[in-house]
Amino acid sequence: MEVVLSMEQVERAAPPRSLAEALAEVPDPRDPHGKRYKIGAILALSVCAMLSGARSLYAIAQWGRDHSPEMAQALGFKKGTPCVATLHLLFKRLDRQKLEAVLGGYFGQRGLAPGEGVAIDGKSLRGIHGDELPGVHLVALFAHGASVTLAQKGGGGQGG
Repeated sequence: MEVVLSMEQVERAAPPRSLAEALAEVPDPRDPHGKRYKIGAILALSVCAMLSGARSLYAIAQWGRDHSPEMAQALGFKKGTPCVATLHLLFKRLDRQKLEAVLGGYFGQRGLAPGEGVAIDGKSLRGIHGDELPGVHLVALFAHGASVTLAQKGGGGQGG
């Protein structure tokens, strides 16, 4: 099935934005004085770590430390990633309802109905010849009810 949009529909369509950009819209409850990390970066780090199996603030902080500086920069960090205490202070003050509203708006723009489940599927394809050609990591987010892939990301091995 091919979908054809008119120029008017294309012009009215909101530009696609990333989940990290949406997370940056969550109100930051922290005191602006001395803030080292942006809220969008911390929430993006938390999402990535949790999708990778992190189930505690300690595991999220460790996930951030274990990955390359390039990964931290891609998530929005300029220097280093937050420690457990920073995560704790943010999450104990974070307005959960506002976070849910931002996430609901993000997924709603992609055709996901409230309460509709999504499937997250990841694959690691093995490389060949040792480190010469590392494997590729693939992740996809699919909404079954809307029959749409909401997001997909591929990256090379070795922190790629």
